[in-house]
Amino acid sequence: MNMRRLLAAFTVVSALAAFASAETIPSPEQYFGFKIGADRKIVRYDKMIAYFQKLASASDRVLYRNLGSTTGGNPFVMLEIASPSTIHNLDHYKTLERRLYFQGGDVPESEREQIFRDGKAVVLITNNIHSTEIGSSQMAIELAYKLASDNSPAVRKILDQVILLLVPSVNPDGQIKVTDWYDKYLGTPQEGSSPPWLYHTYAGHDDNRDMFLLSLKESQLMAQVLWHDWFPSVWLDQHQQGPAGPRMFTMPSGDPINPNVHPLIYRWNSIFGQVQAAALEAAGKTGIMHTSTYTSFWEGAMAWSGWWHNQVGLLTETASAQIASPIVQARAEPTQPLLPGLPHSVEIGLPPVETPLGEPGFEIGPPRDVTPRANYPRPWLGGTWALHDIVDYELISSMALLESAADSRETLLRQIYSINSNTIEDGRNGRIGFGDRDPSYAILIPAAGQQDQNEVIDLLDKLRLGGVEVYRARRAFMSNGESWPEGTYVIPLAQVFGRYAKDLLEVQAYPAGQREASLNGSDGPYDVSAWSLGKQFGVKTIFAHEALPNDLQLDPVTLKLNYVLDAERSGETLRFPYTGARSAVVVNRLLKAGVHLTMITPHGPGDAVIQLPASTQGPVWSNATRGFDVSVKNISAPEDYGTPLRQPRIGVYQSWTANIDEGWTRLVLDQYEFPYTTLHNADVAAGRLRPHFDAIVLPDQTAKSILEGQTSLTIPAEYRGGLGEKGWQALKDFVDQGGTLISFGDACNLLVDRLPLPLKELKRSLLAEQHDGPGVILNLQVDTTNPLGWGMARNTFGFYLNSPFFDVSDGFGSQKVRVIARYPNVSVAASGYLKGEEYMLGRAAVVSVDMNPGKVVLFGIRPQHRAQTHATFPMIFDALYWSAEGDLTSAATQ
Repeated sequence: MNMRRLLAAFTVVSALAAFASAETIPSPEQYFGFKIGADRKIVRYDKMIAYFQKLASASDRVLYRNLGSTTGGNPFVMLEIASPSTIHNLDHYKTLERRLYFQGGDVPESEREQIFRDGKAVVLITNNIHSTEIGSSQMAIELAYKLASDNSPAVRKILDQVILLLVPSVNPDGQIKVTDWYDKYLGTPQEGSSPPWLYHTYAGHDDNRDMFLLSLKESQLMAQVLWHDWFPSVWLDQHQQGPAGPRMFTMPSGDPINPNVHPLIYRWNSIFGQVQAAALEAAGKTGIMHTSTYTSFWEGAMAWSGWWHNQVGLLTETASAQIASPIVQARAEPTQPLLPGLPHSVEIGLPPVETPLGEPGFEIGPPRDVTPRANYPRPWLGGTWALHDIVDYELISSMALLESAADSRETLLRQIYSINSNTIEDGRNGRIGFGDRDPSYAILIPAAGQQDQNEVIDLLDKLRLGGVEVYRARRAFMSNGESWPEGTYVIPLAQVFGRYAKDLLEVQAYPAGQREASLNGSDGPYDVSAWSLGKQFGVKTIFAHEALPNDLQLDPVTLKLNYVLDAERSGETLRFPYTGARSAVVVNRLLKAGVHLTMITPHGPGDAVIQLPASTQGPVWSNATRGFDVSVKNISAPEDYGTPLRQPRIGVYQSWTANIDEGWTRLVLDQYEFPYTTLHNADVAAGRLRPHFDAIVLPDQTAKSILEGQTSLTIPAEYRGGLGEKGWQALKDFVDQGGTLISFGDACNLLVDRLPLPLKELKRSLLAEQHDGPGVILNLQVDTTNPLGWGMARNTFGFYLNSPFFDVSDGFGSQKVRVIARYPNVSVAASGYLKGEEYMLGRAAVVSVDMNPGKVVLFGIRPQHRAQTHATFPMIFDALYWSAEGDLTSAATQ
């Protein structure tokens, strides 16, 4: 009896303490002075994190973490939220979660039962990676406050059973840019427009496409949480979609699925997604859809990258308002059928609404999809849609997920353990992936015999960032009937992230025909169909189809490896090989320091070497080779004739249409230390470009967009328009005066149409039914005797995204046309989905034209696609060096 009284008293005291604590925590409305989601009100990121810091200081349920700095130098913040007792013992629960994912080796049965009994359901919710999709950053404020202050049984259950990792914005820089832009034009005809620049400095809307290459700081910080620190079992990523259709997409996504994902992951995606949908329906919300638009095959999306890491990965897409301004959608009749070929929803950064009509908001036409069906039982029929609706839908669905995770905690943990254990066992048996013809036990990466050993180092680093265990063989061994030398890198598939390693490095075979038709009627992939990272890096990766020897000793690779530079000294000269992209970093540092460099090919066509004075020692050499392990061997050889290298003066065209490819171009130039100047429309149109630039780069963008730009009245006047005729004439004058124009992708058509080039672009003459390559890796044959092919492998891979390809036609006698890279006469596709391959056989992919005196280089491929295609980076760099050196082709043959 006394014990019961003591427990009752303790419960009362605890409740009073919780109530008192809640009284000290200001609500968001009290703190900010308005209700979250109010029309035309956005809480800026810095104000959000100030509130989160106050929340953490006032509540024993919340920990505030600054994980590091963003690309723009802002704090990247995550909240850890759970019951006070869990927070007090957080490291213990983190250890249990890590052991659930076999960190530290196999889990004995006694420890396993402790994980199931005591472990928590660790749930990560990420928000606002696409910055104009502002609602989830606002919802995160309400969610954090509710969990910090609410003492209802439902919230207490969540806090007791779940650890929530809450990232309020995965792109804080963009959240700030969009908020500032919105506030600046509030109450003007430009209210609710999107900024005319990328809201992620480099990636724009592609920032969630970086979750396997991990080039961006934000991606790297998330990878650290996901696959090195916390290993959450459930990951929800919240987005927004267009304003005209369904109000929210929840899981599951549609066919096709990826055979490397464990089927239980797809089941849990459906379970949690349907729990979210049911909670919304129960709350009287309409327009909830699943199994639409988004496929289950692609590796690149944010939370979906968790699937191959044995994490439940969920997506929600809520209909957008006009940033924070409401939209009024005309009402529809519920009997109207779905129009043929109409997609249900389209993921975009900003709703495509252009005409501001004043209060109560922006007006659009009625919904066109109003047919009730199994995956859309209560369609949205129209009405006013505002930021507070987005916040409501996302808050309801987030709480439903957390409550379901709490209710299913032990079942979830047991089944995640089963998935992880099965993955390791399947790897031991060589059977990761459904339907594989040949068993696969490991991935072997030779340390020697690669086109560029530094690309091996880069590739291994990317895999390790993704949590993959990488090893190095202590001795030679046999596999696939071949001898593999000591030092070979080995990635056993019998590891918890074996599915991820396999999927990243194998050839993709996209199962066409399983997807509901997309916007253009194609049954091709959502986004891209191929990502085989070894091919994109130009690194040989071989799957071992027989078990590794039992006595094979492997050393784990636990640290990022230094790059290597094997130099030779002969008399008064020093040489090092130019065999890949990383070589350009040393070249650019030396050029910046004023060192005299020449490019030579002493060992045969395409075998390029950088030559410099042997007297270049001390700080200059040390700085140039920073991050490299350098070896210098003395040899006896005469100084060879070389082509002088100079630092190219580079301009990169940046339109006011937020061109993502332009952002990735800048990222690659920055990573490899090429100095450049950003050129806007007015800069180009002002003319006199040649005295200041050797090369001007036109990233992938249509000719119409380059010339005309944005014309909508919702865009501020100073950002309307494109280059126009005046700007184009300035570019033409630049070439006529000896400058070099370098074009990527669709920008090639501007040059083909406007300059007298002896080329015919073939892609645009083909219908989608004839030819479709929406993100595919293709085989390339490269002329490595040409200076634009130096540093390249003769046979390599390029990325193709329904890009131009060319036929060479008759030109003027003054022009020199060189095909730098072409597609082979057979077997163009190397990985992914390609329809109409026959149209590409033997066609040109990369072409240079010496116009005498100017030059043009056309990259039909995407040579720097999302910063992934390391194998084709050297061609870009060669073109830039070529721009500063006159006719290197004739020099190379002297």
